Amino acid sequence: MTRHAADFGRDYLQHRIVSEFALAQHIGIVVESADDAAVVLRAPLTPNANYRGTAFGGSLYSLAVLTGWAWVTRYLAARGVAADAVIQESSTRFLAPVQGELRASAAAPTAAQIDKFQKMLQRAGRGRIRLRVDIHYDQTLATLFEGVFAAAMRQTEESCPEN
Repeated sequence: MTRHAADFGRDYLQHRIVSEFALAQHIGIVVESADDAAVVLRAPLTPNANYRGTAFGGSLYSLAVLTGWAWVTRYLAARGVAADAVIQESSTRFLAPVQGELRASAAAPTAAQIDKFQKMLQRAGRGRIRLRVDIHYDQTLATLFEGVFAAAMRQTEESCPEN
């Protein structure tokens, strides 16, 4: 059965995030949209509020990391690449308070970055890609996250040494 990129959209990512990250359930992460152009995740303010009634920095960071992870995970799955992604390094700048729903977006990187990532995966079985995730409140960029995500091909039973 052939699968299409559309099979790896919002519902696919929502299932992966909720089943693989317990924190996602606690902070209420919802996949708003997911396609080749971008991934958008959101979460309500109430479970993520700090003592001042604005979004807690840890929640903003978690949402940003999961948004980047979701972009890489969707990209790999939609292309039939059996690999897992993890965050390798990141930087976060908290620029303005978020006083309502948390909404994070990761746009697809440039074609050159994607091409380099694909070539690294094919050649070495692992690759890295840098992503930017923006969190806006109203029209203001509130959080700027940049992260390097590493992906490694999964070991298959055929490639594992026998005991």
